[in-house]
Amino acid sequence: MNSPSYRLWCLAALAFGAAVTLPARPTVVSSGNSPLVIEQTVEPQFPNALAFSPVSDGTADIVVNVDATGKLVDLLIASYTNRAFADEAVSVLRRWQYTPARENGEPIGVRTTLRFDFRATGRVVSLTAIDTIELLEATRPHHLTRVICQPAELDRPPAALAPVSPANPAHRIAATAPRNSVVVDFYIDEKGVPRMPVVVESPHDVFSQAAVGALTQWRFTAPTRGGKPVAVRVRQQFIFPGSS
Repeated sequence: MNSPSYRLWCLAALAFGAAVTLPARPTVVSSGNSPLVIEQTVEPQFPNALAFSPVSDGTADIVVNVDATGKLVDLLIASYTNRAFADEAVSVLRRWQYTPARENGEPIGVRTTLRFDFRATGRVVSLTAIDTIELLEATRPHHLTRVICQPAELDRPPAALAPVSPANPAHRIAATAPRNSVVVDFYIDEKGVPRMPVVVESPHDVFSQAAVGALTQWRFTAPTRGGKPVAVRVRQQFIFPGSS
């Protein structure tokens, strides 16, 4: 049997922060490493829609995925205190320019969550990368709308609808294990679409590419919390039999 098997599970906790996209490599400290650089070509503004409202400040957390060429390939609203803040954050993120992160001198893709803090007395006063779920939770203001929720909050676990099996590339590898496992970390958005996949475990790039290529064609039952659409972060495991 040469078809890969797969298993979906929800993360016990959401760990926001920088993550390397394909190909997966270990993090190595060297002079060739540099983080993602964001050039804020336009200034975020306090939303005009809130200018005469009682709202004087707020936040928005946005997950962004920037590829190895510095292109913003996707973004996802994680939370906000008022939707107008999220809309303003998304607007400027689409107009900003990005210099990709580097690892060992090579440009790499990055997925990270950015927090925007707004004040009515001026423009955005801070733009911060949220590195851990503990920091994100500890600094979240009250009255927050969370678009990306905790897996335990879902009405039911998401289920794959007619999943596409990836081709098994084991024959392309000279020496391979009896089975090869690929684990992909990604978000399922409010419509059940997989977003921003990141390979966190893989024996070789060819398996990573096969798994991600198949996953991007999948669709899931739309995640809900209290009957309302939300997004959730999950992991998918693909197991490829080794070549005979």
